[in-house]
Amino acid sequence: MSAQTDQASAADDRRYHSYTTHRIPWYVRLMWVVFWVALVWYLVKFAIPAAKTYF
Repeated sequence: MSAQTDQASAADDRRYHSYTTHRIPWYVRLMWVVFWVALVWYLVKFAIPAAKTYF
């Protein structure tokens, strides 16, 4: 294969990648908030009491 077939031109690259901004969508932020809240809930509800009886 030649080097030209391995690399796409700038016009071809724009056809498949249309990034408009670097902002994180609100639903991704919401997923992170839910994850961290669930993690804290799990630690308080299960992990800390289990560690007290385990150690």
